[in-house]
Amino acid sequence: MARPRSPPTAVAEFVQELERRLDSTLRELDRLVAAPRPAASALHRLHRDLRRLRVGISVWSRLLPKASRTELKGYDRRLKRLARLVGGVRDRDVALGLLADRSLPGGTRERVRLIQVRRRLVDDARVGRELLRVFLRAERDAGLFEGIRAGLHVNPPRNRVQDLDGYLAEVRDEGRREVQQAHRRAQRKPSPRRLHRLRIRMRNWRHLSDLSTTLAPLTPLPALPPLRALQRRLGRLHDLEVAENLARPARGTRWARTLEEEQRRQRRRIVQQLRSHRSREVVPPPDAAA
Repeated sequence: MARPRSPPTAVAEFVQELERRLDSTLRELDRLVAAPRPAASALHRLHRDLRRLRVGISVWSRLLPKASRTELKGYDRRLKRLARLVGGVRDRDVALGLLADRSLPGGTRERVRLIQVRRRLVDDARVGRELLRVFLRAERDAGLFEGIRAGLHVNPPRNRVQDLDGYLAEVRDEGRREVQQAHRRAQRKPSPRRLHRLRIRMRNWRHLSDLSTTLAPLTPLPALPPLRALQRRLGRLHDLEVAENLARPARGTRWARTLEEEQRRQRRRIVQQLRSHRSREVVPPPDAAA
């Protein structure tokens, strides 16, 4: 068993982990800005790193004095806007991938419609990449990431540092309750909105789990099979819904009907899985998981 860390050491290690996340985000951002036509995989990595960084900043900012916390929240809003822009371009890549997954079934008229939809999505993805590179470069030049780094080196109040274990336990309990509450609501009524909220809560919990070895190395957060399987299915359903929304001109085609059938199939599986596990089983307390 690892030896307990002193509160100042734990804070220093936490800041180091957040700086690693910040550096990783900057590397992915620089690669994307430098590439004339960024690959879908580069967008995915940047999108993931932006979300992971935001989770870490949220946990850190609550340790800080009010003025510093407010300043970091302003930076976080800018990160959120960037993540949405990256996600919007990625959504078009997802829709194009689903179009490419099929051999454009149907008659000649349907094939023409699908080809037109594909061309429009290709143009939208290209323009979106160009605008995204401009926004990313502008935010970097405007000092967004320097401001975040400075916020990581603000000293938290001594009482917060001394009670670090209690604070981190509070963060973990809060995240667990959010997932369990979203899970119960989705069980009662698996509407698209509730499933979407559950997906976001579970994704944030996963990023918090990634931080767990830094936050509290003696009590790592579990990532149980029910959580992982449900999260994968929710992600797949989200991709299908995004593709259907972006490819609206293709509604009524055999391709679109196939997409709708797959959505219904995924929803049925998600509902079955929601009903087969209690909320406490999906994200149990650390002592229960142990």
